[in-house]
Amino acid sequence: MSFLAAIPYPGGFGIDGFMQGLVIRLRRRGLRLGGVVQHNDPLCADRCMAMSLEDLGSGTRFPISQDLGAAAQGCRLDAAGLAAASAAFEGALATRADLVLVNRFGKQEALGEGLRGEVAKTLLAGLPVLIAVRRDFLPAWRDFAGGDWCELPVDEAAVERWVLDALRIVA
Repeated sequence: MSFLAAIPYPGGFGIDGFMQGLVIRLRRRGLRLGGVVQHNDPLCADRCMAMSLEDLGSGTRFPISQDLGAAAQGCRLDAAGLAAASAAFEGALATRADLVLVNRFGKQEALGEGLRGEVAKTLLAGLPVLIAVRRDFLPAWRDFAGGDWCELPVDEAAVERWVLDALRIVA
């Protein structure tokens, strides 16, 4: 069994809410979680969302969006905020979290940036990793992950089963 699992999801699907719900379920089971999940809070009714990554170990939130002003068509990802969120992975490694979640493998990771290095470092440390991957980024994901990963459906019960199976093997 692989210690890496990805949840491919279609564009437009509310993956952030799904991952937040999964965190609640796993914490109810007493699991120590590391990594990050994304939160999107309304910034302005007619513009973008204020995006942040929550460190699942400490609860700290790292802003990852830049408001480009009233004339902008949307927001821009703040690479500095994304880099600051890498602290969540340092904490997960230091405390040997049961599971490390990653909000998503997205455009930055597909370009070789973002949280890609943190995911690799976490896997090399032997911690199970669960990540969401939008379907249009699956080719880049496959290039990164190779063949040693498990594809999971967007289904909380199925994901929870994988987590529990992975933890039995690690223990």
